[in-house]
Amino acid sequence: MTVEVSSSNPKKGASVAFPEKEHPQEKPGYVRYLVLVSTMLCLTSLMSNVVCFNFTVLCMPGSGESAELQGNHTHYTGYTRQEKTILLSTVAVGAVFGVVPVIIGISKIGLKKVFLASGITATVSTFLIPILAPLHFYMFVILRFLQGLSYATCFPAVGAITSSWASLAQQGLFIAALTTFGQTSSIFSMPVAGELCSSQFGWKAVFYLHALITLIVFTIWFAIFTDSPEENKFVRPAELAEIEYNKSEEAIHDDHKHRTPYLEIASTPSVWGIWIGAFGDLIAVQLIHIYSPVFLHDVGGYSFEKTGFAAAVPVLFQFLVKMFAGHSSDKIHGISETTKLRIYNTIALGASAVFLVALGFVKQGQGVLGLVLMTLATGMFGFNGGGFSKCSALVSRQYNHFVMAIHQILICFSMIVCPLIVSSILQQGTVAEWRIVFFIHAAILLICNAIFCWLATAKPAPWTDRTIKQSATKNTPLYQSKV
Repeated sequence: MTVEVSSSNPKKGASVAFPEKEHPQEKPGYVRYLVLVSTMLCLTSLMSNVVCFNFTVLCMPGSGESAELQGNHTHYTGYTRQEKTILLSTVAVGAVFGVVPVIIGISKIGLKKVFLASGITATVSTFLIPILAPLHFYMFVILRFLQGLSYATCFPAVGAITSSWASLAQQGLFIAALTTFGQTSSIFSMPVAGELCSSQFGWKAVFYLHALITLIVFTIWFAIFTDSPEENKFVRPAELAEIEYNKSEEAIHDDHKHRTPYLEIASTPSVWGIWIGAFGDLIAVQLIHIYSPVFLHDVGGYSFEKTGFAAAVPVLFQFLVKMFAGHSSDKIHGISETTKLRIYNTIALGASAVFLVALGFVKQGQGVLGLVLMTLATGMFGFNGGGFSKCSALVSRQYNHFVMAIHQILICFSMIVCPLIVSSILQQGTVAEWRIVFFIHAAILLICNAIFCWLATAKPAPWTDRTIKQSATKNTPLYQSKV
C-alpha cells in the first residue's frame, strides 16, 4: 500500500509514493498465567494445611499425652476415634461459617484483601498446631476451625479470578486448573507428611513446613495479583484487550460497589442446574476420596502399605484428565458452547456412574480390576471443568464468586451426606453391600446430570448485564429486582 503526499519538487502538486510503515503487533503477555499459577499454589497450600492432618494424626500424640519410649521407638496412644471425628468435622463447620463473610467481603472490598486474610489465617493456625495442640484438645479444635475458615475462600476465589482474569475463550482452562487443588494438595501433602513423620524432624515439622510454604506462596501471589487486570501495572494493553474481549461493560468495570443480586441468582433455573450437577459430582467424589482405601483393602485385598499408594493413583489421574478436559473444552469448535457443556458434564457424571456400576461387580480379591475401575471413575470427574463448573462461569460472569461459594457449602454437605449413606448400608463390608453403595451413588450421578443437561446454557444471565432484554426461560430468574 502507498500513501500519496504532495511534493514541491520537481513539480508543485505532484504526488510521490512512499511505502506505508508497518507497526509491529504487540504480543499479549502472560501475566494472567502468572496469576493462574500463583493462585493454584495458594489454593493448594490452603487445602494442604487441612489434609496433612489426615496422615499426621497417625504419628502425633494426643493432647496432653506424654510419649513413652518402647525399645527404639516412641509410642503414642494418639487421639481417640471420637476426637479424630471432631477434628475432621470442625474444618467443615469452619468452612460453612466462613462462606457468608467471604461472599460479602469479595463483594465489598474485593478478592485480594479477603484471600490474603485467609492466607494469613491459614499460616498462623497451621504454625500454632504443634505448639498448642499438645497442650489442650480444644485449642486444637479452635485451630482446625480457623483452618476451615481459611478454606472457605477457595471456591469463591476460583469464581472471582476466572471472572476477572480469564478471557471468555479460556474459561474452561482457568476453571479446570484452579479446581485441581483437591488433587494437588493430596499429591503433595501425603508423601511429605509420611516422610517427615518417619524422619528425625517428626510430626511437628509437617505443620511448620506447610505454614512456611503458605506464607511464601501468598506473598508471591500478593505481589502479582490485582482484583482487576486493568489495575495491574504488569498487564499490557494487548493482554487486557484479549481478557476483556466480548465481555460486558458491567462485568469489566465491576468496582465492588454494585449490589450482588443474590435473590435473582438463587432463583435462576440454570443456576439450579449448576448446583445440582455440582452436588452429584461432589457426593460421588467424597465416596471415592473417603472410602476408596477401605474398598481397596477390604474387597481388593491390598495390604495397608500398598493401599496408600493405590488410593493416590486415581487422584493423580484425575488431575491429568482435568487439565486436558479444561483446555480441550476451550479449543473444540464447530459445536455450540451449550452442547459442549452437556457433553463434558455427561462424561464427568455419566461415565463415572458407569464405572461405579462396574465396581459393584468386582469380586473379592480382584484388586487390580478394582483399582483400574476406581481410577477411571475418578478420572472422569476431571471433565467437570468443561461441564457444570464452566457453565457457572459463563452464566454468572462477574458474580461467579457467589455461585461458586455455594459449591463450598455443597462440599461440606456432601461430607455429611455421603458417610451417612455409606454407613447405613455398609455393615459388614461385604461385596454385596459395596454393590448397593456404588449403585446408589451412580443413580445420584445420572439423575443430577440429567437435570443439569436440561437446564444448562452458555448464555450470560440477564442480571450480569442489564442491557440484556430477552433471555431463555431457563436463564430468566423467577425473582427480578427493579433497576
